[in-house]
Amino acid sequence: MKSVKYLILFFIATASLLSVSCKKDNKCEAGSGGSLILLAKLKHHGAVIINDSLRPDTVWIKYNVQDWSGAPSGADAMFIGEYPEDHVHISGLKCGDYYLYASGWDTSSPGGEVVRGGRPYSTEQTSGEIPVDIAVTE
Repeated sequence: MKSVKYLILFFIATASLLSVSCKKDNKCEAGSGGSLILLAKLKHHGAVIINDSLRPDTVWIKYNVQDWSGAPSGADAMFIGEYPEDHVHISGLKCGDYYLYASGWDTSSPGGEVVRGGRPYSTEQTSGEIPVDIAVTE
């Protein structure tokens, strides 16, 4: 009877150690150094903002977060669009969680105006191009 008691305690202790020592295998750690490209399109009231030659669209990115109240302060990377494209290439990423904060110049309004906005983005894709819309406002 005593040996059964020790055997049960042994199994409980072993199960406890195994459950504590197991780690989630997270293969998606956001950051640079990957083969993924995001094609970020800034949209103001549903219309795509074209990169301006003097004030190109800019996207700041923060790795491994889904919220970024201090954007763009503390950005992990910054990407600048090229005139006259309608998107910003965000290249060299890995899969994972990101927050994208964007600023652009909307030339469709008289005199133009600065528009800004941001959004969280998550992906498990490790390569290729993914289009991503970022809603921006005055």
